[in-house]
Amino acid sequence: MGITELPLKALSASGSNSVAIAVPEPAETMAPLEDWEFSTAAIEVHNVHLTYGSQLNPVPVLKNLSMTVPRGSIYGLLGASGCGKTSLIRCILGMLKFSTGEISVFGHRPGSAESSVPGSGVGYMPQEITLYEDLTINETLRYFASLFGLSRAQVKERSQFLIDFLELPDPNRLVRNLSGGQRRRVSLATALIHKPPLLILDEPTVGVDPILRQR
Repeated sequence: MGITELPLKALSASGSNSVAIAVPEPAETMAPLEDWEFSTAAIEVHNVHLTYGSQLNPVPVLKNLSMTVPRGSIYGLLGASGCGKTSLIRCILGMLKFSTGEISVFGHRPGSAESSVPGSGVGYMPQEITLYEDLTINETLRYFASLFGLSRAQVKERSQFLIDFLELPDPNRLVRNLSGGQRRRVSLATALIHKPPLLILDEPTVGVDPILRQR
């Protein structure tokens, strides 16, 4: 189907048409996740088949795809536009129903009652920038933090860390006044604000300068 695993160093220099899936090791500072220690892998995909279109004229997108993303790893996917990378991500997030096969994230099916995906168990930065232009950077971070129930102290600490780490501009600037690269960094910050045990980035290096990309 044209999706290939890629080492972190190569992904860092690859530019567009890439997807990064980062799974940090469990730590006390992370958001709690049920059964974290009992799952043998972060993501397991078994013989997933996905088609678009009508039943009479189906268009295959994923053809019996299988993959495993270990915990404590960064897993890269490369492929041409339209090969199915984003569709696979949406299946992993529980946002898209596939035809056949199985997917588990930390041992649970996404969207099930036992799973925290979609939800606090994952941070997701889509390829498209989906930010409210009438909010400031600070307001944007507070908004996304509130979705995950962070306290005021946690919001303040996490926001300041991400502003410094991602070299964001004045946090009182409106999103509409940011450059494309700055908006992408704010989008990344919203995906990281709650310290998710799983981070999925669609086209993460687009519009990001090489120094910040490596950092």
